[in-house]
Amino acid sequence: MILQSSSSHPAGGSPRYIDEGYLELNRVIGTGAYGCVYLATDGRYPDQPYRAVKALRRHGLDTRQRQFQRREITLHQLASNHPSIVAMDRMVEDGDHTYVVMDYGEDGDLFAMICERQRYVGDDELIRSVFLQLLDGIAHIHNLGIAHRDIKPENIVCSNDGTRVRICDFGLATAELHSSDFGCGSTFYIAPECLGDWYPTRKSYPTKAGDIWSLGIILVNLVCGRNPWRIASPSDESFNAYLKDPSFLRRILPISVECLEVLKGIFSVEPYQRVSLSDLRKQILAVKSFSMSEQEVLQARAAAQVKQAQVQQQQQVKRLLVSVPPVHAEEEDMDDAMSEWSGSDSGSDSDGEVDDGVPFDLEDTDFDDEKLPSLRADSGSPSPPAERSSSSSSMGASLPPTPLLAAEDVVPAAHIESAKSTAKTWGDLFKRPSSSSSLRIRTDCVPSPNVITVGGSNPFFR
Repeated sequence: MILQSSSSHPAGGSPRYIDEGYLELNRVIGTGAYGCVYLATDGRYPDQPYRAVKALRRHGLDTRQRQFQRREITLHQLASNHPSIVAMDRMVEDGDHTYVVMDYGEDGDLFAMICERQRYVGDDELIRSVFLQLLDGIAHIHNLGIAHRDIKPENIVCSNDGTRVRICDFGLATAELHSSDFGCGSTFYIAPECLGDWYPTRKSYPTKAGDIWSLGIILVNLVCGRNPWRIASPSDESFNAYLKDPSFLRRILPISVECLEVLKGIFSVEPYQRVSLSDLRKQILAVKSFSMSEQEVLQARAAAQVKQAQVQQQQQVKRLLVSVPPVHAEEEDMDDAMSEWSGSDSGSDSDGEVDDGVPFDLEDTDFDDEKLPSLRADSGSPSPPAERSSSSSSMGASLPPTPLLAAEDVVPAAHIESAKSTAKTWGDLFKRPSSSSSLRIRTDCVPSPNVITVGGSNPFFR
């Protein structure tokens, strides 16, 4: 029900009152293209609860903008009767604005809970509980015929010290089963079919499957505090490396084998082969641990140290051989010399690949911040492809160099003990001091020194 207000105030200014004086707008807690969100006190209830009040312009909109606004309000109102969806209490028309009055998440959004509070890493039962809440919320809106299309930590609010989560912001939601609106979503969380890169001949994509993909990225966020790649596009090296070998994720992230199996069912480029929400729920309930065991982390860290030393040795040999070219040696003699100097039995074969199946380029051995993104606030929707040709979906590009070994690689016990000695606590195996790269593109967030970021080749295992 829309309540008419007798007052007429501009959107700015604080504090101020609307809804016949019942709603006191205390301060702005969010801004965007639509307007802003206020923290308000609701005097229509005896306990005067806090509310999040979203201000939407009523005038100066074109037909398309009005349609989007009506769609957002209608779909959110339809979906709000579920514990995993932020409830919409009412709407108030005041002057030039319509105010959407919603429940308030007193603990902020899930992004802050992951990055600033580091609430979930290592807590399997809390990860399970939070993820199932999100999954059930998505199942609810899908049963209503709604696809959210912008599931990300910034659109999830937290309560009860991060143990309760609720989905908000239906600005991109749709009731269409299929859409031709390519590029709709947020870069880190958007499904590949929504980009139009992988199947350029398709004119539309199924809308609900993209929400399942986004849930998979959020699962990685909860378990590791990171994103697995920047965007699920042919242009992203990390994503291409995953497509060639899904175990690649265990070379860059401390996830368990069980967690990897869950993610493999989610991260299918073909949306019609993606795991269903009902099956995904069963899988999450069956997972014993989402993270690597302590022994696996130690072994992976030691393996990374061994491989890094091997690569450095190979680089040194290559520089020596290039600086002093042989006079009487043929090309194969140079290859033999490199093998002798670098120790080919300990990891490198004749074509330059290590024995774990990951290609290496001696000139480039590190993942940097651009290749392995830290968890940060999403910059918005990716641009839709300018041209959708068959060449844009090619997966034949060479894979990026990966100096990290899988946890299953066998490493001498001495190396494991060396890795263990560098960590004072079990939590240190998952964390290291942050680098200059920011976790979130905003000025009010100062990353904790223990937040996981990338400043070199091994974000977890060095």
